[in-house]
Formats: sequence, C-alpha cells, structure tokens
Amino acid sequence: MLIEWVNHASFIVQSGSVRLICDPWIEGSAFNEGWHLLSPTSLKYEDFGSITHIWFSHEHPDHFSPGNLRKIPQELRKRIKVLFHATKDQRVVRLCQSLGFQTQELPSLQRVKISEDFHIVSGAQGLLDSWSAIVAGGTTLLNMNDCVFESLPEFEAVQRAIGRVDVLLSQFSYADWIGNPEDLESHRRCAERKLSQMATQIRFFQPAHFIPFASFIYFSHAENSFMNAAMNQIGDVFAFVDAQLRAPAVVLYPGDVWEVGKPYDSSESIQKYNIDLARAVHSQPQPTSSISMEGLSAAAGVFFKKCGSKNNRLLLRAMPAAVVRLGDLGVDVELSFRSGLRQVHGKQIDITLASDSLLNCLTTDWGGETLLINGRFRVAPSGNPRRFFWIFRVPRHNSFGRSLDFGFMARQAVGKTRSAVGRRLRKLTSRPRSSAPIELRAARPRLTGS
Repeated sequence: MLIEWVNHASFIVQSGSVRLICDPWIEGSAFNEGWHLLSPTSLKYEDFGSITHIWFSHEHPDHFSPGNLRKIPQELRKRIKVLFHATKDQRVVRLCQSLGFQTQELPSLQRVKISEDFHIVSGAQGLLDSWSAIVAGGTTLLNMNDCVFESLPEFEAVQRAIGRVDVLLSQFSYADWIGNPEDLESHRRCAERKLSQMATQIRFFQPAHFIPFASFIYFSHAENSFMNAAMNQIGDVFAFVDAQLRAPAVVLYPGDVWEVGKPYDSSESIQKYNIDLARAVHSQPQPTSSISMEGLSAAAGVFFKKCGSKNNRLLLRAMPAAVVRLGDLGVDVELSFRSGLRQVHGKQIDITLASDSLLNCLTTDWGGETLLINGRFRVAPSGNPRRFFWIFRVPRHNSFGRSLDFGFMARQAVGKTRSAVGRRLRKLTSRPRSSAPIELRAARPRLTGS
C-alpha cells in the first residue's frame, strides 16, 4: 500500500489498480474565510486523471469542497466514482452526480469490495461525521478524520468491523471556537484535550503506525487569528506520540509518498510545516467585509420566511430572541422568529460578530455551525450565545430533512432520556477504572516544551 499526501485531511491510497483519494481540499479558504491551508498543495486538478475513487467523510468544507470539485476537468470526473456513507438527504451524492461523477453509497459497518484486493468499510457518527477503513494488500488503514468517540462500545463496533489496524490517522488539534481572545488558558486546555482524544484512539487500536492529520490549517481572519496561539504544533505532537505513546509516527508533507511499513524520517516534513506555520501566523489576516443593514434585512426576511414554511410556527415563535452587536457597523440588532431582524438600543448583548458573518448565517443552512467552527465572534459579558445558535440550528436540522414540530420535540426528549439512562446504566455496571481495558478519558498529556 502506498500513501501519497495531498494536504490537511486528504491523501491518496494506492494498491493495485485503485487510487482512492480521501477528502480532497486542494486550495482556497473554508468556513467563511476563517481557515486557510497551512501549506501549498502539490496535487493539480489534472492529476485526478489517475484517481479512480473519491471518499468523503462529511460535508464540512475542509473535507468536501464543491468549488474544488468543479475545477476537476469534466472529462476526468465521469471516470471517478464517489463513495459516501448512506444518508437520508443524499445531498452529497446528488451534488456529485450533478457534476458528472459516478456515485456509490456505503452501508454502515459493511465491507464493500472496490477491487479483488481493495475493500472499504465506513461508519457514521452522529448526523454528520464518518470514519472509513481501507483494507488492501494485507494492510488495514483506519481514517478517523474528525470523529471523537466517548464510549467503549463505539470503539468496539469499529474493531469488530475491521479487525486489527496497521495505520491510524487522527486529528491532532482543535478546530472550533473555545473562548474569547483573553481566555488563552481555555484554548490550551482544549488543545490538550484534543491530544488526549488522539491518545485514546492510539491506545485502543494499537496501530503499527500513526499519522497525525486533519489539523494542517491556520485561522486566517483578523477576527479569529488569536486562535493560532494555542494550537498543537506538529513537531510537539510527533514527539509526544513517540515518547509517551510509543507509537511509530509518520508525518507527511504535501507531495510525500510513503510505502506503508517502510522506515520513514519525518524530520524534513516537520521542518517544512514549521516554516509554513511561521509564515502563516505573520501574514496579513483576511479583513472584514461589511454588509449594509439593508442587505441584512433582506436576507433576514428570506431566512425567517423559509424557516416558517418548513417548521411549526408556534414552536418557532416560542424560541427566545438573541441580541447581536454588529461590531463593524456599530449597530445592535435583535433576531427572533416573532419579529425577524430589528435594530435595538440598550439591550443585553448576547454575541458580537461582523455583518458578513451574520449574512452567512442567514443565507446558508450551515451558517451557525460555520460560525462556531471559524470562531469569528465574541461572547458578550453576561450574554447567552446559545440563544443565537438555537435560531440557526433550525435550518441545519431542515437540511437533514427534519422539521421542528411537536413530533420532533418528543423524539428529542425521548432520545435525551434514553441517553441519560444509558449513561447511568453504563456507570453502574462498568468495571472499576483500574481494571478497565481502556481509559477512555485519558489524563491530559503535557506537550514537550510546554
């Protein structure tokens, strides 16, 4: 098995006649100008002529980039088959079909034959994420991408489906908002928690090799560049995995090729990433692009009308209003399903953000989640940002084919009750921590040099 590194969470697995690329994000920004790739990609769109399959883990734009897919020459797309886990909405599959790709949906936890000696297994986590395992040439590669498991049964389900793991890939740094700029300690704790999650995966699966990935980005906007300060850096991660976890780690830079099982010196790749990081954090951040109040009012009108047509209006009107300070415009506005968007004065602020971020929330189904990931906002003192994000969870649920109605509310309540009961039962019936086969909540590791 050969692994050719593309960028961030993307790599090509080659075995026999199959060349499968995972989550290709080749260029450009993601999450409303909030993220940029740390390093340049060497793979060109014309190089997709050698690709036979594309696997996507989930819809986040650092994994699934429609803009990049459209740049693949059309004559090459029709030769490539897109693999994606089966979903109710089929949005990813339908979009790829519209672009001319062949498509195949993957059933959960079932081995799917790609060629005589190349199989793939995938499993979904929650509404969005998924993992995959590639079994080829006697080697099993497990790509966890952004999945985070919190319970032993989740790990065991993967292990039963795929058996031993030869190569494990997992995210190594945080990827969303944690706190305001002055709360650096929370950022540091979150970075350590991400390492702890990574360590838990390594301890459970005990791979022959580990590849840290899916964190080769930097926060590139003037409103979120403060989040770069506490990110886990690849050199420290490599040293931690080697010294404390005793797992052979392989760090690959865009364009690198590694034959699985062969010795690999990661020092040059780490040095290149360090140079790229120094350049990125000292580059000029992306400035804010202001939107007029007229433009926001028009977008809000469309947003609330659309939500009203897809959900129970009584339940929508029962949701609390959120007060937003538009920092670039110097204006406070209130958002609610009762009154829409209106300018206010003297009310308690919940959240501060720029007008273009609010526009993105109003015009895309995933706007609220995008804002949580890019971190381009501040929580106001004594504010309640949940009121803001509750509003924008509505179109997110709608995008999955779910409507906010009394049946949905009842199902949510039952689900929460079952989850609480399940957690209680697991706690009552679990073995003492000292005899557990795996410590799922591993102690927070300390990075070398921190």
